[in-house]
Order: sequence, then C-alpha cells, then structure tokens
Amino acid sequence: MARYRAIVFLGVVGLLALSVACSGTARYRVLSFFLDGVPPPGTPSGPDTGGPEGLRLEATIEPPRTQPYQLYIPHTPYRENRCEGCHNANSGQLIRPVQEGLCVSCHSKVVAAPFLHGPVAVNDCTACHQHHTSPFPNLLLADPVATCLNCHDREDLSAGEYHATLDQRSCTDCHDPHGSDNRFFVKGNGP
Repeated sequence: MARYRAIVFLGVVGLLALSVACSGTARYRVLSFFLDGVPPPGTPSGPDTGGPEGLRLEATIEPPRTQPYQLYIPHTPYRENRCEGCHNANSGQLIRPVQEGLCVSCHSKVVAAPFLHGPVAVNDCTACHQHHTSPFPNLLLADPVATCLNCHDREDLSAGEYHATLDQRSCTDCHDPHGSDNRFFVKGNGP
C-alpha cells in the first residue's frame, strides 16, 4: 500500500512539474484537475518569481519587517478566554448589543457621574474603544488625542485659553473621557 501511495505521489508531482512547462491553458487544466482553487490563466496571484514566462507564485517567505512588532493590549475577558460574558455560547453572537448596556454590565462605574460624555450616555462604547484588543491604552481605536479629534474639532478646542498648549498634552490629562462631577468632564476641581 505504501508503494502504491509513493507511485501516485510521484505521478502527481511529475504532472505538476510538467504543467509548469506547458502553456497557461494546459497548465490550468492539469493543475485544476488535481487541485481546487487554481486561478484561471492570466489571473495575477502574486509577485513574478522570474520563472518560466507567465508563471506567478505566491510569496511564501515573509518580507523583513521595517517596523517593530506592535504590542496589542487585550480586553481582560478576551485574554482569559471568558467569551461567555459577552457572547452567547451557542451562536457566538453578543448576548445583547453594546447600545443596550453590554459594557455597562461590567463597567458600571463609568456611567456613575452627573455629567456624561455623549457616547457614554448612549452606551456607544465602540465609538472610542475596540472590544477585543488594541495597540492603544484602554482599548482605544487610536491614540487618546486622535480618538478625541475623531469628533471634536482641533481649531474649536485650541481657541480656549486652557487649550493653548493642546499639542503638548493629552486631552485625558485634564478631562475624564467618560464623565465627571464637573462640566466639560474636567478632572478634580478644574483648571
């Protein structure tokens, strides 16, 4: 039985090798007979490898990285594989939508302030936060300042006297992004 498998294997390898030397149409017919998902002739499938005319192969070697690896910060339940806290185990879907208070079931302190930020007031946590992992602190979609500037106009903010040094500080140095006891979500007793 092992000898039979070896002969079949060598036959297939031989046909595949021959198909490389054939025209694009003949190569397609041979390869698609043995393999599923072979692209039709003329369909680019990767960088030109310098092989026979028209032969294109997918690159199998990862190119060298030009940037350091990005650290991703996971949501604690996601890191601990406690998916059932947010997802229905039978369907994989959310137990209830974020807008219906899914996040608040664990993060209730976020909505305890008298002055609430708009997205917090309507339970739109995903306006600022990722749900599983993020390369930014607190699972933000972008760095803290860029997250704020998705909705708030930089020119409007820099017009105020307290925002003269906006480029030198983060918004969260002075403001609580969720809510506060003070207007404008100012931390502590204000500026």
